[in-house]
Amino acid sequence: MKPKLILLLALVFQVSTAQFTNTDVVAKIKTEPIDGTISITSTAINTTEVYKSLMYTLTVFKTDAQNNVSKNNQEGRFTLEANETKELSGTSVNIEDPNKIVILLLIYEDDKIVGKDRIAFNEETAAKPEKDEEEFLEDGIELRGIVVEETKTKPGRDFYEFFYNSYSLNQINGNKVVGIYETLSFGRTTIIQVKIEDNVIHKFIGKPDLEYLEQMSKIAVRKVFKYFKDLKNQKKDIFQY
Repeated sequence: MKPKLILLLALVFQVSTAQFTNTDVVAKIKTEPIDGTISITSTAINTTEVYKSLMYTLTVFKTDAQNNVSKNNQEGRFTLEANETKELSGTSVNIEDPNKIVILLLIYEDDKIVGKDRIAFNEETAAKPEKDEEEFLEDGIELRGIVVEETKTKPGRDFYEFFYNSYSLNQINGNKVVGIYETLSFGRTTIIQVKIEDNVIHKFIGKPDLEYLEQMSKIAVRKVFKYFKDLKNQKKDIFQY
């Protein structure tokens, strides 16, 4: 009976956390047809009386008939005054593009997703590969292979580039957002952390040494791969009951 109780509590937790999305901060993708294209504008709305410091990512996924996926990211930090609405960034889509196109807007506060929106074009015509249910959020938004960056120095940005290139090359494509964060430490040093949700997967002192940073990225990628592998095995063990 205990494994079933654990699974039930996990499902309740997922539902309860989902209820906080698009509550205080609402993510919204707006579309407008203009001369053979569809203009896409991402916006954020602060529904509270409290000042907000936030981060966003706007990701465009394209899937062709052979299920090859390409991805383009826009991201940045921004603030919202009480009850303020702000445009974040934009892109455009060719109306005659036959590929499946998914546009995903995520808004973060303190490393947690607080707002999200998704629109899709040609979704019904694209081939649909078989996937496990765990690859999708409870509302159908697909979150795979996303890495967000919040660095402060050139070594931090260099590490992010090394990590992201290795992460993509190894096709880890995890179904949770991986974050690269850099914080100030003693003196002029910084601490670079690789996190998945609230879990610190790897951390180290930032140094302006490309060989060192590349080595750290390889270690971090291996640890992230192991984290996702263990998570998947854990879910299989739970559902066996």
